[in-house]
Amino acid sequence: MKFSSYALAAAVSALAATSALAFPDKPIELVVPFSPGGGSDVSARVFAQCLEGQIDQKVLIKNIEGARGKIGEVEVRDARPDGYKLLWAHQGMDMGLATGRSDYNYTAFKPVASTVAMNYGIFAGANSGIDGVESLKSKVSENPGSYTIGTALNGFSHFAALDFLEQAGVSVDDVRTIPMSGDKNRIVAAIQGNLTLVPTAVGAAAPYVDSGDMKPVAVLSADRDPRLGDAQTGQEQGADSQFAMYFTTYAPKDTPQEAIDTLADAWIAAAEDPACQEKLGKQSMTVVPAKGTELDDVLAKRYARIEELADKFNLTSEGN
Repeated sequence: MKFSSYALAAAVSALAATSALAFPDKPIELVVPFSPGGGSDVSARVFAQCLEGQIDQKVLIKNIEGARGKIGEVEVRDARPDGYKLLWAHQGMDMGLATGRSDYNYTAFKPVASTVAMNYGIFAGANSGIDGVESLKSKVSENPGSYTIGTALNGFSHFAALDFLEQAGVSVDDVRTIPMSGDKNRIVAAIQGNLTLVPTAVGAAAPYVDSGDMKPVAVLSADRDPRLGDAQTGQEQGADSQFAMYFTTYAPKDTPQEAIDTLADAWIAAAEDPACQEKLGKQSMTVVPAKGTELDDVLAKRYARIEELADKFNLTSEGN
């Protein structure tokens, strides 16, 4: 049987359409721009497990660390825009632009979906006498400058600390900021009495709260974290600081919308799965599913707050 040129063209066109609809037809690489074992890595790996059954291909985690996440971010930003290389990033990427140490933020990418939020909090050494917002305010007002808070300057912990102190009505001039990177370093310093306050992920601090070495001052989320028992949120104590570490998946800017839609649907379905939520809950993580225009609005609002804090507290490169 002979095919006409028209029939052949139609067949080729149909095959191309079928191929386009077949996305994804190979594993997807999800880049975590930090080292294995940290909060970004753990959250990505747990969520990748949640994606099994929601998408036809495996989602493989690739750690590319260095330059506070910039090396991994740039690799995805400049990758082929085909939907097969994605970035798992929190607000730290936006803080780079707001403080002048980077020349891009989330707008250099095409957002896929926001899914996981890692609960964050402010903690104090058990011997500090601080166990909540009121005791913090009282002690600082009595002895301004005598208490300290450890942060990675211009990083996530720094912004979280500033947001909390402002919402709590505590002047940053009355609490000395000690440059200190790493959750573990800050926690050890507080336990040893060399640091008063520690902004850190709830999951990192929870074991030391259980052992009695640390006290929760405030959970920076809308709801309490079950791992901390009766520990109150900042909002419950009159300090409405909600500064969780929100993880959003991004694709290169020119990725086709059809691929973005396929990925976003799978990501949201995974986040809304009760089994996935249970897995995340064990790591002091919750879900905040958003995609499309809703996600665009959320990201813009988060960045506006970051920029506001950077300007108010003179965190730009010109002010350092």
